[in-house]
Amino acid sequence: MNDLHLRFCDGRQPDLPLQPGVHAFGRTPVGLGPVEAEGPALLQLCNDRRGIWMTVNEGVRGVHVNGRPVQQVAMLRAGDSIHADGSELLLYAANDDRVLPPSTPPVRDPAGNLRMVLRGVGGPYHGRCISLDRPRRVGSAAAADLRIEGAGIAAEHALLEAGNGLALLRHAAADVLVNGRPVRQEILHSGDQIVFGVQHRFVLEGPPPAPDAPRTPPSTEADAPPAPPRKRWTQGVPWLLLAALLLAAALTALLVFGAR
Repeated sequence: MNDLHLRFCDGRQPDLPLQPGVHAFGRTPVGLGPVEAEGPALLQLCNDRRGIWMTVNEGVRGVHVNGRPVQQVAMLRAGDSIHADGSELLLYAANDDRVLPPSTPPVRDPAGNLRMVLRGVGGPYHGRCISLDRPRRVGSAAAADLRIEGAGIAAEHALLEAGNGLALLRHAAADVLVNGRPVRQEILHSGDQIVFGVQHRFVLEGPPPAPDAPRTPPSTEADAPPAPPRKRWTQGVPWLLLAALLLAAALTALLVFGAR
C-alpha cells in the first residue's frame, strides 16, 4: 500500500503522514488541522486495511471532496481534494515508485485498449467516459480529443495513450497531478486519479496488467511460444472401452466354444 500523506495547501502546516488509525481534524489557530480525538473535531480520517474513510461529525456542513458535498461518510483515494472550514487538504501517495515510461511508442492493441477508459469525476466531463482505444490529445485546442480549458491549460497540454497492457501520460506541458503527485510523464495504473489544471479530474479504469505479461508480442519465430508437444496415438485410445470390448469378446468365445 502507498504511504499516504495529507498536504495542507495553504502551506501553514507540514504534511501529515496518515498512519493506521483515526485522525481527528478541527479548528486550530492556523486553520483546519489535527486535534485530539476527544476535542471538538469537524471530521475524522480513518486509515485501516480497507482504505481511507472520512467521517463528517454530526451537524457539520460545507465539507466537500473534489467539489462534491459530503454529509456523513466518504471513502477517499490518493489524489482527492478535501475542502472544509475554508481550508483545502490534498491526499497524496508519497512513495508511489514507478519506472518512467519508455521513450519508444507502446505497441498498439486496439481490442485490449477498449477496456481502458478515463472516467470524469470532476469538472465539465463529470460522469463521462473516454476510451483509450487510440491516443488522446489533451488540451485547449479545438482539435484536442479531450478538450479542456482553464488556467494553466496549454493548447497541447498532454498525450494519453494505451499499449502493452498499460496507459502512459506523455509530453505534459505543465504538471499533471497523478494521485496527488505532480508529474510530466508517468505510467498509469487502473484506479489512478489524474487532475489537469484545477478542476478537470479523471479516474483511469481498466484491468490491471498481468504481472508476467510480455511487453511486446512475439515478432519472430525465435520469440514465438513453443508449439505444444504432439500427442502419441496411444494417448487418444479409450483404454476402459477397449478393455470392456476384449472382456465381452472373451466371454462370448467361452460361451460359444465351451458348450461343445
